[in-house]
Amino acid sequence: MTVVLPHRTLPDEMAYLLPTTAPDAWRAAVARAAQLLAPSWDERPNNLKALSFIVLTLAVEREQPPESLPLQAVTEELSAQGEEPQDLSQRIKAAGTTAGVLGNGYGPDTLDTVWTDLSSWLEAPGEPMGDAPGHPPALWAAVGRLHEAISGLDAASIRQAPVPLPSPGALTISVGRHVQVVSTNAIRPITCDTCASCEGGSLRVDGPAVTFVCAEGHTTADHRLEVRRVRNALVHADVPIRADVAVEGDFLVTSRAYDEQSDPRSLSRFTAALLA
Repeated sequence: MTVVLPHRTLPDEMAYLLPTTAPDAWRAAVARAAQLLAPSWDERPNNLKALSFIVLTLAVEREQPPESLPLQAVTEELSAQGEEPQDLSQRIKAAGTTAGVLGNGYGPDTLDTVWTDLSSWLEAPGEPMGDAPGHPPALWAAVGRLHEAISGLDAASIRQAPVPLPSPGALTISVGRHVQVVSTNAIRPITCDTCASCEGGSLRVDGPAVTFVCAEGHTTADHRLEVRRVRNALVHADVPIRADVAVEGDFLVTSRAYDEQSDPRSLSRFTAALLA
């Protein structure tokens, strides 16, 4: 059977940025960014992340709600950024802290983790960070793409355009046996940090965060779990994505080292053998 995975829809990408603890200012910034990106949505999630932080920053600096931020203000800001918008990162961090969006630690349900992924330099393959410049932050490339996408928009049309509604961002996946993280050479269960149990329990998805709740109710944040791979694992398992779903037996999730849309059932020779 061929499994057709869903496209990266704008409502889904909004949901990934909206944990239940997100401040209202951030929710409004994501909604305004989504409204501006809707006419040219190209499934690049970093565009929505970057524009949401830029909209929030302008709203804080101009002391006005994100939903009333003029399109011209956004286009002028993007036009003013060069190929290395280093100052913009500092402004975003300051505005995010003021609005209560950043500065909350690096737990799985905080937006600090999202910002770090967007703004951090990446090491060049095989090179220590001190010996090579590495790859520039994803924010820099997103700013260039956003300028191209936003500069041609008509302010009157955007004012009349509906604001996209996010998909449900929180769901609970009850698991009959084990949550298994699959790579090409291993299948390893998620284990509770408190009691070491791994059978039964559930996964809780909340915006960008995925946590394992064991059968005893203890919560574990495991770096191997990533929200898109968990959602795609549901699709591969032919389980509908709803607020509360159940998976019989093992729930197989692809490791972060592999493409997020990979089929965990066939990624490993071990899983293939188990399914044969």
